[in-house]
Amino acid sequence: MHTDEYEISLSRELDVCRKKVKALQKKLSCMEKKFNISTGEFVKDFKAAKIDTHNNDFVSWFNDFDALGKWQESLRQYEEIFFSLKI
Repeated sequence: MHTDEYEISLSRELDVCRKKVKALQKKLSCMEKKFNISTGEFVKDFKAAKIDTHNNDFVSWFNDFDALGKWQESLRQYEEIFFSLKI
């Protein structure tokens, strides 16, 4: 059953997810500039332990990358639900 409350709640969740995704993307971009390496290459090297996996910056960068994927998945799911309500 579709109600305005569902749509309002989903809109809020979408807003939160979009803001979090944008903030995490900005953090990743800053780390790429700081260390002059793409996040993709960094993650590959981090997982292979080719770089210091105890460095606080690197741990934070990896955690932000991981969190971004989770937030993007939440965003995708909320969008799917939201747009299904519009049909």
